[in-house]
Amino acid sequence: MPKINFCPRCAEPLVTTYDGGRDRLACPDSSCGFIYFGDFSIGCSAVVLREEDNVQKALLIQRGQEPFAGTWQLPGGYVEYDELLAVAVEREVQEEAAIEAKVRDVVGFRHMLGGPSSNIYMIFRLDYVGGEPQYDGEETSDAGFFSLEEMKHMVGVQNISRWGIEQALQTSPGSGLTIDKAGSRAQKWLLFGLEDLDPSIWNPTN
Repeated sequence: MPKINFCPRCAEPLVTTYDGGRDRLACPDSSCGFIYFGDFSIGCSAVVLREEDNVQKALLIQRGQEPFAGTWQLPGGYVEYDELLAVAVEREVQEEAAIEAKVRDVVGFRHMLGGPSSNIYMIFRLDYVGGEPQYDGEETSDAGFFSLEEMKHMVGVQNISRWGIEQALQTSPGSGLTIDKAGSRAQKWLLFGLEDLDPSIWNPTN
């Protein structure tokens, strides 16, 4: 079943056309040119680590609403269409757990088909800046910093969240995709790339 039947630009009924090697819905008005490539969404989540009693603990929130109410996960959510990824994930951490944190790098991502859209889910590592975990009693029913050992005894810790935490704990900060300084012009785009933590490992001049 097509998700849309009419062109969102000019309201003409969409027709099926062959484009880019497959059938797609498209506007029959050549002056419009709209082609429906499907629905896409970007999710983001944050691994925020804080040391307590010489143990690294990660920030988790407990979902207060369906779907998956009662489960524990990394703070995060959907990226708005006019919002940069780094801004979105820092905002979600503040909104869901009252924690201030700054993006360090990307430790992983998941691409998933199905559901209402094709989804990319980005897992960021953030540096803890300040604040104590709080929850609103509606969207979130609890929040706190927990070690991997403590998570073993918690019911409903989401697998993808645990995986992201393990990625962050097993790698050095800055070893993932980091924001390039050139990628902040006019606050309209970000460029992420890999950086050598030890430049002596690879030197193209040798």
